[in-house]
Amino acid sequence: MRILIYGAGIQGSYLAHSLMKGDNQVTLLARGKRKEELLSDGVVLYHRLQRKLTKDNIRVIEKLQPEDKYDLIFVTMKYSDFPAIIEPLAKNCSQTILFIGNQLNAAGLEKELQKRSAQQKAIYFGFQMTGGIKTDKGISILRFGKGQLKVGSLTADFKITNMLDTAFNGTNYVWRHEAKMDDWLKSHATMIMVQNSFEYLYDFSAEAIRRSGELSTLPQALKEGTERLEASGHEILPKGQNFLFQHPALSKLFYTLYYRLPISQMVQGDFKEVQQLIIDFEQYQTKASPKLDSMLQAARKKYEKSQGLSSSAS
Repeated sequence: MRILIYGAGIQGSYLAHSLMKGDNQVTLLARGKRKEELLSDGVVLYHRLQRKLTKDNIRVIEKLQPEDKYDLIFVTMKYSDFPAIIEPLAKNCSQTILFIGNQLNAAGLEKELQKRSAQQKAIYFGFQMTGGIKTDKGISILRFGKGQLKVGSLTADFKITNMLDTAFNGTNYVWRHEAKMDDWLKSHATMIMVQNSFEYLYDFSAEAIRRSGELSTLPQALKEGTERLEASGHEILPKGQNFLFQHPALSKLFYTLYYRLPISQMVQGDFKEVQQLIIDFEQYQTKASPKLDSMLQAARKKYEKSQGLSSSAS
């Protein structure tokens, strides 16, 4: 299969590494320094838990042209970057697009892309169960067992099964259909937004979080966030996550242990993306959420100050 991975960060790089094991022609879209790294060294990944280094030479392009035809395009850009890539995707002749990553407004993204496209696109959404951090020597990947991908659509018309089976055949990578993908994505994005905002206030330092004595704030904010989303008519998925966040004492215990483990420092976030999640989450103003609102406002103000912006949080 001819596959394009639009985005060569942590998620895109691991996906490319996995898909190259199958009978696929894989291309990565990258720009600037990342493009030069890929052309010089290939996709270099250090698999932390597996303690191994892999290197894959791959075809790289800098721009998606209208006539560049692919059987399947995976978009692995950050949530805050999606609006900027709608135009090249709309102009391109490829028909099947799968957006991977944090997502609070899948319906809006799909509607805008379809509106700008000359022909109807087959649009799907997914989430890859992989984390990691960028290092001077490449990308350090955090994964448990095989690569895993949840995939779904906003309608009941799911026609990508055979295509994904073919793409991942022989790759030691697993994909699964999620019937309620929109709710799953909103649930996950809310968790990421809240947890990353809390960590950002302590410069993503687990030691600073432990010293702060404020760890109980995170479980309360997570509870308020999921309750606000649920009050807007969305199911919180997976159900185990909802159970954990509805019991702050239990989730505090979980995070107390989490911030004592090295794994808490193995996942890299980007607060520009989280900032956009916070802005879009404002549509779910269904009930008072004092702990949540205070935390999100503080994180936004800190970020805007770091960027030299006037604060828009109130």
